[in-house]
Formats: sequence, structure tokens, C-alpha cells
Amino acid sequence: MSRLQDIAAQFARDTANHRLETLHDDGIYRQIRFTAPGSLDWFDLITWPYNLIVNGSHGSYHFCRFGDDTKDMFVLFRAVAAGRRINPHYWAEKVRAGEVNAWSEDAFRAWVAQEAADQESQHPGMQNAVRDQILYSDEHGTDYEETARYAVAAFRHEGVRLAFPEKWERPFQDFHWQYLWQCHAVVHGIAAYDAAQDATREAVASS
Repeated sequence: MSRLQDIAAQFARDTANHRLETLHDDGIYRQIRFTAPGSLDWFDLITWPYNLIVNGSHGSYHFCRFGDDTKDMFVLFRAVAAGRRINPHYWAEKVRAGEVNAWSEDAFRAWVAQEAADQESQHPGMQNAVRDQILYSDEHGTDYEETARYAVAAFRHEGVRLAFPEKWERPFQDFHWQYLWQCHAVVHGIAAYDAAQDATREAVASS
């Protein structure tokens, strides 16, 4: 299962019993809350012209879009809401506040393993050394960029050293899990809001 699938599954579990509560709904000025009794997971969708904030137990993200006549940010996200899909790459361009990217341990470990493989023929034992001193070391971890940098700086094998790449060369970044979770929150929240609006209209029409 991919990381995107992992977060989608986590979101589904975290919000399985959520219910929609409308705190404010005046045109495109909205505050919609999603929570469940006893749950620590919750989020709000807040909108005003050209702006949307998703805020809750998993961080806060401010999306902003100018440049056309579409003032309602629900329109930007609604195109994919029916399919419960997210578009984190495109939406990241609209983020004005919130941590979109974070350290990717998987990307770093893939890089250092490839570096060892590339140098194995010239420096036999390089792969074992990298596994022992970096990838599966009891002394150095790779959970964080700081500890990974330290592990690379401390690495030694027959006089060979490794150089941690500059960020512009290889940033070792991936989407922050909270950003992906909140992207799902936006899509899920808009779909639930639209369904509630449709149900209200049908009830009025049939009364």
C-alpha cells in the first residue's frame, strides 16, 4: 500500500463516525464542522471569497486562489469531490499557510542505498557498511533529517566518505501526512456539505 493510500485509509478510520454541524452558512461565507462524540479527530471548513481554511486536530491549512471570477473555493475542490480523490500537487500551489512538505525517510534511505550500490564495485563491502552504519545502525537513526545527516557525516569505509546532497540537488521531501489528511478533509467535507444541501432542498420541495 502506498503512502497516499495509507493516509486515505487513516482518514477514513479517523472520520468514520463524523457528523456535519453547520456553524455559519451565508453564501460563500461558511464554517462547517465535522466531529464525533468522544473522538479526538475533528476539522472545520471555513470559506470566504477566494479563500478556504481547513483547521482541526491535524493542523491548519489556508488555501487562496485569485485571478478569475470564481470566488467560491468549494468550486476549486468540488470537481474531484464526487470521486473522493485529492490533488495534492496542484492544491499545494494554492497553500498560503501550513506545512505542505516534510522530511522523507524513505527517499533518503533509497538514495543512500543506491549510493552504496553504485560504489560497490570500486569499494567492495560498501553496501554492507552502509547497511551497518546507516540503514540499520543502533547508533544512528534516519527518522529525521538531522540524525540522517549525522549518520552520513560519521560514515567511514576504507577511507570512503559520503556527502549529504544539497537541498537543490535532492531535497528528500514528501508531502506532510497532515497536509494529505487535510486534503481528504476538504474533499470529504465538501461532498458531505453538498449532500446535506441536496437533502434540504428535496425536503423543502416535497413539503
